[in-house]
Amino acid sequence: MPNDEALANEAEALLRAADEAIARQDWSAAGRHIDRALQLVGDHYLSPRAIDSSGQTLVLADIEAAQGRESSAIAVRRGVLHSRTVQLREKLRPPSTPSTFPIPGPSR
Repeated sequence: MPNDEALANEAEALLRAADEAIARQDWSAAGRHIDRALQLVGDHYLSPRAIDSSGQTLVLADIEAAQGRESSAIAVRRGVLHSRTVQLREKLRPPSTPSTFPIPGPSR
């Protein structure tokens, strides 16, 4: 199993690939990239200092998908992945360094 730094790097690469697929409106590819990244991140992002309700947000994405709103479902899942990736980076950040957020939200 990779360390958390390698895991964060791979998740960020998958997020970028998902963003490229979203730009092409290739919802299937975007979903595959996002799902793989969410699987990789797993619960590594969790911190005792944070309250996490992102699992419920993923339920909303499933409802959106079931109702045929694929682009909306992908946007919600992408948001969860972004949030979890940022939280993972924050968890990896040495306490003496300022907070940074390496992945901007999607450009519109």
